[in-house]
Amino acid sequence: MIQGHGDDIYNFKNIQINFSSNVNSQGMSPGLQNHLKSCISCLDAYPEPSAEHLARCIEQQNNLAPQSVLVTNGAVEAFYLLASLFQKKNSLIYIPSFSEYEDACKMYDHNIEFCRNTHFSEENKTPFDVVWICNPNNPDGRIFDKDILRDQIQKNPDTLFVLDEAYVEFIGKNISLENEVQNTQNLVVVRSLTKRFSIPGLRLGYLVCMPKLMSKLKEKLMPWRINSLAVEAGLYCCSSEYKDNFCVAKILKESQRFQAEIAQIPGFEVVSSETSFFLVKAPKKAAEIKMQLARKYGMLIRDASNFRGLSEFHFRLATQTAEKNNSLIKVLKSWSC
Repeated sequence: MIQGHGDDIYNFKNIQINFSSNVNSQGMSPGLQNHLKSCISCLDAYPEPSAEHLARCIEQQNNLAPQSVLVTNGAVEAFYLLASLFQKKNSLIYIPSFSEYEDACKMYDHNIEFCRNTHFSEENKTPFDVVWICNPNNPDGRIFDKDILRDQIQKNPDTLFVLDEAYVEFIGKNISLENEVQNTQNLVVVRSLTKRFSIPGLRLGYLVCMPKLMSKLKEKLMPWRINSLAVEAGLYCCSSEYKDNFCVAKILKESQRFQAEIAQIPGFEVVSSETSFFLVKAPKKAAEIKMQLARKYGMLIRDASNFRGLSEFHFRLATQTAEKNNSLIKVLKSWSC
């Protein structure tokens, strides 16, 4: 999906509050900004071919097995690399979810089946080569139970489970299976550095997998996929120098308040979420609400109607500061009067 993703702020002028992007609402830390400014001179030389140094730093910081991390050009590159290994194979995607799983599978001629994520714990009747899961899930914030997920992976050893943990830092409990990859042949965990550290423009993520799969993936890589500033950002974020005021408990407390306030507005139904973003079903088309908010109030929301399994009335909100959230609440309340 080249067009149609959430943060299309580039299509609008004078957006003051961006509810469409799921990245850390605090923005990039001043320390990281200053570090990147100091690294501009690194652009006069080529970066490492595959950001090997950064991969080793991620392994050490997260207690991962040596040679188990591959740095990617955003988490999205990981999905396309993995899909390319299973050309014309069978994939299962739980919906609604991130559209790039489907797009990557279509590019490589997968036979795709879709299943509502509410049916996740049910036994799969059809054998799949790949199962794609986002945890916590985008766009509805649904959390897949860690024990059930582990059980599914163990019971289907011939199926590769691709577990997208891009938003795992934005929940109040540990659901990650990242540290279990080294003991699980049929599991890949994909992580994003852009969400937590507010650097989506740098395109930086990584995947964790076992050596056999890693060797196959590396055969498909072109050199210098990760630019020098992205590498420097990653190294800085992994270092002891990195400091910010990120507090997931504070973010989630505001998210729960924000959800409750929206839910009280007549005509607006909130899909309860345990993370920083959530779905809303509106009394009129999300596209209309989006355009009205953007043009008249300088607020941008995510029209979620193009997520498979959702309707034209769904939109997604990412929690911002209480002041910004209150501004949207005020506008929506005025519409319901």
